[in-house]
Amino acid sequence: MSTELVSDNVFRWALTFLTGGFAGAWLVVDAVSLIRSRHADRSDPVVRDKHFGYVIGIAIGAIGVIGCLRFWNVL
Repeated sequence: MSTELVSDNVFRWALTFLTGGFAGAWLVVDAVSLIRSRHADRSDPVVRDKHFGYVIGIAIGAIGVIGCLRFWNVL
């Protein structure tokens, strides 16, 4: 009898769903926020900081999703 709680395959799928889920949600939320704020006054430093943060969030989300896809040899 094995002392492991779950098999290696179940563990890999669970971590993939967690990582891909958080990264995908992060990507979507920041993309929607960036789209909604596209008509804001870009001369305002706060708006520029928000746009920069949204772009960084999109990049982080994309890295997470691409990393999960590469882990499973999809890409």
